[in-house]
Amino acid sequence: MARNRRNIRRNTRIREFLTSRNFFIIVGILLAIIIVCIGINWFRQYTAKVELAKQQEEIRAQSEEIFSQISENIEETNKNISESDIIIKLSAVGDIVCSDEMLQDAYNKKENSYDFTSMFSNVADLVNVSDIVMGSMEANFTHNTKYDEKNAPIEFANAVRASGVNLVSVANEHSLDNGESGLKETKSNLESARFTVVGDNKNRNNVLIREVKGSKIAILSYTCLLTESQNNTNAINIFSEKQAKKDIDYAKEASADYICVMMHWGDELTETVNDEQKDIADFLVENGVNLIIGSHPSIVQKMEIRQNSNGENVFIAYSVGTYASSLSNEKAKEELVLNIELRKSRKDGKISLNKVDYTPIYMLDNGESSQNRFELIDMKKTATSYKGDGTDKISKETYDKLVEGLNRLNKALGVNNNQE
Repeated sequence: MARNRRNIRRNTRIREFLTSRNFFIIVGILLAIIIVCIGINWFRQYTAKVELAKQQEEIRAQSEEIFSQISENIEETNKNISESDIIIKLSAVGDIVCSDEMLQDAYNKKENSYDFTSMFSNVADLVNVSDIVMGSMEANFTHNTKYDEKNAPIEFANAVRASGVNLVSVANEHSLDNGESGLKETKSNLESARFTVVGDNKNRNNVLIREVKGSKIAILSYTCLLTESQNNTNAINIFSEKQAKKDIDYAKEASADYICVMMHWGDELTETVNDEQKDIADFLVENGVNLIIGSHPSIVQKMEIRQNSNGENVFIAYSVGTYASSLSNEKAKEELVLNIELRKSRKDGKISLNKVDYTPIYMLDNGESSQNRFELIDMKKTATSYKGDGTDKISKETYDKLVEGLNRLNKALGVNNNQE
């Protein structure tokens, strides 16, 4: 009996010991698992931060300089450059479109009004130092009370003007969406919004001469994109070699110091420059044009530098992409502000291409439920300030798209120098 009680007590102590031991073993294993998980998570976060820092450093190191006469021809150029030379700055943006989605985003139902300011507020300081900022205006502005993709409220034009754009071409396939009377009214409204307007045929000639810092800059604008109703019209400037030659000669006779042509051409949503673009560029360079700015493809296309018969550098941007649009194509969201610096010699008064660079921008779509759905943002500035800790305005998905877009633009805009 006593032996049985001793056996019971011994077995109880063994069970208690085993139970206690198992408890501590289990706790130990759990703690080890937790520590390992914390370690793995910390390592992943650390690795992600290191990778993010490396990625952002690579982005910062990307050069937006496409061309610099000084750096490429340093010895020869320094002989001719004086600190007193005059610098003229031009900027160019792409197609300016006011879509139905953008109209919905800007509409204030309570006040029955439109406000597009937020779309451009992040980029307004990118072009305000330039003397001329040009773009292709694909929106129309008429008294028609119905607003859609064919007719935008004047508030849209005001927002574009406030962002820094001050010269627009209306030579495009949407110029006559509201007929010739609509084009006339659109031009009048744009001029009232303080734009200089080119591309129509309502003036005495097709050539606009702008005086900038004592120099005459000639601006010509044409479209190659026609609808059936535009084929027989003289209301807009439709490209032909005959007309272009006549206009270029007029600019020279008017003592223009520099001739810029804005071309609406090419195939939409492609990076490929077509044969028509190449042929027209050849013709314009051969006939004395100094600068060619292209639009319509909605995607940034290659840029190149040619030399004309006088040995002068001619810069060609086949497409500068879009400026304002709601296109869902990712490449169409990747845009740029092209900056062109001209130098006028105090010695002989000649103007030469001095430098070209760009600022990459992106049309951010925050979603239909957002208060401000569409916003233009500085791609490089936004990407390099991204923290990845949940406090950023953009998501990781958007950040990745910005990085991919920056790399794509940097690669695509490696300028092709045809200076043989």
